[in-house]
Amino acid sequence: MPLKTVAGILCAIGMFLFGIDIIGDGISLACGDKMKSLLAVFTKNRFTGVLTGFIVTAVIQSSSATTVMAVNFVENNLLSFSKSVGIIMGANIGTTVTSLLLAVNFSHIAPLAVFFGAGLKMFSKKEKLRNTGLIICGFGLIFVAMSSMGEYMTYFKESGKAEAVISVLDGKLQCILTGFLITAIMQSSSATIGVLQSAASSGLISLQSAVFVLFGQNIGAVVPTLLSSIKCEKQAKKTAVLHLLFNVFGTALFVFISIFTPYIHLLEKIPDLSLAVSVSHIVFNVISTAFLLPFGNVLEFICEKIVDMGSKNKITANKPAI
Repeated sequence: MPLKTVAGILCAIGMFLFGIDIIGDGISLACGDKMKSLLAVFTKNRFTGVLTGFIVTAVIQSSSATTVMAVNFVENNLLSFSKSVGIIMGANIGTTVTSLLLAVNFSHIAPLAVFFGAGLKMFSKKEKLRNTGLIICGFGLIFVAMSSMGEYMTYFKESGKAEAVISVLDGKLQCILTGFLITAIMQSSSATIGVLQSAASSGLISLQSAVFVLFGQNIGAVVPTLLSSIKCEKQAKKTAVLHLLFNVFGTALFVFISIFTPYIHLLEKIPDLSLAVSVSHIVFNVISTAFLLPFGNVLEFICEKIVDMGSKNKITANKPAI
């Protein structure tokens, strides 16, 4: 593979990540306190918690930020562990908004969005307009990156490299592991799903492989939450473990569905592969939430046992030998 192609894909991924980051910065500057208040106040029960987690994640474009925020709120007694259950589930649904937006082709106006947004940021004297400029510029960069990524990935299809990639990702377990590792490394499920949509639409991987990579990405998205809870107290650790359990159980459920039902064949009826990946992402998170939400108390119990077991092992390890 030519170095120029590798550098181009990495540049596009970097641009995508930067776009996501400045969207978050712009929204945090514009209404960050309001987002925190929404998380802390509108969580009277699990259903309102799901709605709150969805709204916050859809706005700030980062499920990791929402779940890390929930962990911090539990750590500081601003939110109970029980109420964080709905937020975690809602955050997973909220992250599907990004993939749906990416499935719509805005590449023809994306450069104008970057230009207009950068202009507002640099030359406006009003803080609200500067923050708005950041958000507009970020969205523009995301779609410019997606367009650029798609162009570079056509190299694989035209040069016959696609078949080699497909053969590597032929096994379902390999696909899940690949999705997990890439997302854990990049620390952004939105970015990795964007890359996946571009790869699928470019013919680099099959839709079936993309769906199983997507399952692994959902588990990899838990890594930032787990890292943020390492030095936290018991209740916050339980929130992070809850996020892990939810995504692992959801993946297990959909691996079963994908193997024993015509789920993949139904997705293949969608002519746009980027949209098919987005639909799969939406269905995964909505169905997982609908299936697991009634078992919230069971998940809480399992989290309690896992964290207690970890605490006992830590105490035993630190106990001096006689």
